[in-house]
Amino acid sequence: MAKESEEGQERTEQPTGKRIEDARDKGQVAKSTEVSTAFLFLVSVLAFYFYIPSVAKQLADIVRYYLHNLMLWNGSQESFVSIFKSGVVQLSILLLPILIVFLAVGLFSNIVQVGFRISGEPLIPKLAKLNPITGFKNKFMSLRSLEQLVKSLVILLIFSWVTYRAIRRELPLFPPLLNCDISVITMTFFQAVMRLLWDALWMFILIAVADFIFQRWQHTQDLMMTKQEVKEEHRQSEGDPRVKSRIRSIQYQMARRRMFKAVPKATVVITNPTHLAVALKYERGKMIAPMVVAKGAGFVAQRIKEEARKHSVPIMENKPLAQALFKAADIGDYVPEELYRTVAEVLAYVYRLKPGMGLG
Repeated sequence: MAKESEEGQERTEQPTGKRIEDARDKGQVAKSTEVSTAFLFLVSVLAFYFYIPSVAKQLADIVRYYLHNLMLWNGSQESFVSIFKSGVVQLSILLLPILIVFLAVGLFSNIVQVGFRISGEPLIPKLAKLNPITGFKNKFMSLRSLEQLVKSLVILLIFSWVTYRAIRRELPLFPPLLNCDISVITMTFFQAVMRLLWDALWMFILIAVADFIFQRWQHTQDLMMTKQEVKEEHRQSEGDPRVKSRIRSIQYQMARRRMFKAVPKATVVITNPTHLAVALKYERGKMIAPMVVAKGAGFVAQRIKEEARKHSVPIMENKPLAQALFKAADIGDYVPEELYRTVAEVLAYVYRLKPGMGLG
């Protein structure tokens, strides 16, 4: 059954990309703690297999060093503090690589799941979180807490079952060791522990995969949207239609004013003669071809012709050419090549008229 919003509408729509990104910014991501646990357990097993044997030897050297120095202790507090500090430093050097690796693995396991994202939203104090009754309900009486309890019980049962089978498998190996050398006993015990750890590791990996899939599904369910929320988000992302219409109207008016300002600098205005007007500009030696600097139909065409007359720009009536230019070229475009010859004839006629028109 689909979840309902506060308004009572069913959340039946998949979360949009914007909703997912907003949730990530707030620190709400699909993250499984079992994945981190599996990574840490893997590192622990590898450390136990490769690092612990060498650490055991160094630890034995530290213990011998400790005992030797304690035997030489002269009873003063300064001497005891010096021995204690030396032992702490050596233990820290011994354990520091493991701690650093564990920290790096913890960070890596989170980055693998959710990517690299830093969010301070979860750290912001909220008054709702300070309510002890609400906190108690969310912690112990919510559906999420019940899911965590069931998951923990299932993991505990599986781990207990794996441990029991492993111990039962290894028990027959220990009675014959009573008459063996200590090194044989130690090696047999080490191998048995390693087999137990490998069994537990596979269990943790399977649990981590299942929990990660479940957390992804649950995160998607938490972000599900109602149809109204999808419409509102689309409206916000696309913008209010009335505002967008107003913006387009303003942009059109600004473009029209710029176009009318270009008419006085035009070389010629070609009309059809009443419905269309196209203003061309050409400067010999500076432009590769004539350019359309203004065009319009109806009222706009009349305004272009009025501006042309006001500034003594020649107006030429050529119905086929005006229609062809109006369809083939936008404002700011050069005249198409197929119209070069016809436009050149018009410009040549204009240039012959210029001295008589006082255009210089």
